[in-house]
Amino acid sequence: MSDKENSEQKKVKENIVVKGWNEFVSNITEGYNKFQKSIEESTKKNTELWNQNQEKINKFFESAKENWDATMKEWGTEIAETHKENVDLWNADLGKVKEFFENNQRSWENKLKEWSADFEKRQTETKEQWEARKKKIGEDIKNWQDNTKKDWEKGLKSFRREMIKGSYMFLVFMIPILIVVFVIVALITRLLDY
Repeated sequence: MSDKENSEQKKVKENIVVKGWNEFVSNITEGYNKFQKSIEESTKKNTELWNQNQEKINKFFESAKENWDATMKEWGTEIAETHKENVDLWNADLGKVKEFFENNQRSWENKLKEWSADFEKRQTETKEQWEARKKKIGEDIKNWQDNTKKDWEKGLKSFRREMIKGSYMFLVFMIPILIVVFVIVALITRLLDY
């Protein structure tokens, strides 16, 4: 073999190696460029989705805050009205209780005056008349006690009814508030878990 043939074979071999190496490098570069492009596209998509979701989350919290503020204002107004009604009813019942005690006091004083006047008139009465009068006074006291007891029970029933009504109204307003608070806490914890 001549030098020329050897040099041509070497050139062919070198050309094949260089060509193979160039193809290898160009394939790696092309793969790297594709990989970089797909990462950029993925990042861009994720950023857009993140911004969209962020806007939705902000809108959700803004509307939730507006709804919460409106609901709280409405409930506050209702509670204030109910409180005012309860205070008015309490004051009306307080007046009735005071009136009840004042009437009983007046009734008792009138009976004492009547009995004192009768007692002075009857000092000269006989024993039978005295016993009849004592019996009448006992009956009057018993009737007064019965009437007082009935009035007291009636007033107590009215007071109990108003207290039960006030407790019921308190529960009616507090249960929805607690439910809303628990739902918001559950939503926030779920959002924070993701």
